[in-house]
Amino acid sequence: MAPRKAINPITLWTERLLAAVVALNVALVLFDLSYVPWRNFWLHGNVQVAGLEVQLPLPNVTDRYDPIKGIEPHRDTEEYLRNVDLLDVALEANPNSPKVKQQLSLLQDLSEDMVDENPFAIANKSGTLEKIKNRVRDRQGVESGRIAFNQFWSPTNFTASQWREELAFFNKDIRPLIETNYYRGIGENGEFIDRFWRIDLPFQLFFLLELFIHVYFIKLRYRSLSWRDALLWRWYDLLLFVPFWRWLRLIPLTVRLQMARIADFGPLRRQFGRGFVGLFAGELTEVIALQTVSQLQQGIRQGRWLQSALAASENPYVDLNDTNEIEVLARRLAQIIVYQVLPKVQPNFEALLNHGLQGTLQRLPAYQMMQNLPGFNILPNRITEQLASGVSQAITTASQGTYSTIATDDPQAAVLLEQLVDEFTAALVTALKDKETLVEIQTLLCDFLEEFKINYVQRVAEFDFDALLEEAQQINHTQGKP
Repeated sequence: MAPRKAINPITLWTERLLAAVVALNVALVLFDLSYVPWRNFWLHGNVQVAGLEVQLPLPNVTDRYDPIKGIEPHRDTEEYLRNVDLLDVALEANPNSPKVKQQLSLLQDLSEDMVDENPFAIANKSGTLEKIKNRVRDRQGVESGRIAFNQFWSPTNFTASQWREELAFFNKDIRPLIETNYYRGIGENGEFIDRFWRIDLPFQLFFLLELFIHVYFIKLRYRSLSWRDALLWRWYDLLLFVPFWRWLRLIPLTVRLQMARIADFGPLRRQFGRGFVGLFAGELTEVIALQTVSQLQQGIRQGRWLQSALAASENPYVDLNDTNEIEVLARRLAQIIVYQVLPKVQPNFEALLNHGLQGTLQRLPAYQMMQNLPGFNILPNRITEQLASGVSQAITTASQGTYSTIATDDPQAAVLLEQLVDEFTAALVTALKDKETLVEIQTLLCDFLEEFKINYVQRVAEFDFDALLEEAQQINHTQGKP
């Protein structure tokens, strides 16, 4: 990995201080976003550890933060718990007093109202009410929640001998569930009341001042930039001012932590990019290749490519490096054909030439009459074999000699070669201008490209792109790149 660029200590600590402010703001944002879903935790501090419920000593968070989210106690459930407390006081004074019976009857009515009206719905806690009813049903051994509450708050259940046990059950298993209910006000915009902006406003003002300072110095350093471009230079800071999707502030936080050298997200970024490329590289490569080949086919069908090639042959040619690449390629191909290809195919050429000569002789009437003469049927075969061998040997030797002459710095040979190339090009262009020839060539090229797509392009997705990415990473590591 390449070493990091040196940075001024004052600048570094300034970036760290600013990153700490952003981190504090992001922590408050995440706490605010999770407060309502996790309010039960902040209310009671209960967590499940290995199947056991553990209560953590937490500060009184709900009393301080509920007003920020517009949360207040629900009147119905608060009234319910207040009457349970009054029942407890009456039972402590005299379990057989008329006051106890009056409170039990009132709680039966309040239980029916709670089951029918569901005061938990506005807090999206209908499941909590179901949990309460299930526990009371299990306690009383009945199927109906309403009947279970009536039996639970009955004088026969709250006798002098067992009322403490029943209240202990309620305070342990039912009261904490009822306490989680709340009422949340709705603003004029139709949304739940949320006053987090009061906490966020000082941070917003600080970030705005900081952004203005950064943009000013960027504009001062790069005078050619417009104010808009200078602002977009710090595009990630703009996410600090988005009033919705506040979790996007994690992006400027990661950038700030990277700039302050508190954390290095380079390996994570590279691994994410590698996974993204590995996931889509096959499909993207296949689509791009298919699109490219399809565009070539369309251009060939419309005749644009061949027409451009023919028009280019009639226009002045622009030479960039004082080298005639066509001539060099022609020399190299001629050398390969003359010295490597022709000697290897000479026996096949002799056989083909011999077969052609024999076929020509056999079609001659004189040759057919001579076949009846004794011993004459062997002579033509030997003649054609010697003739084919001599012709093929002569072609090979002449080709090698001609190439040797061209390859040397012979001005006359160069002129002759140039004339040959010009005449060949002119003849080829004239032949290609024929309409039937163009149509045939276009058809063949389009068919070839279609076969190319089927046989090669559509198999791109079968490549092991993870292995290719691993190879690329090893190459970068060898070259000292991070």
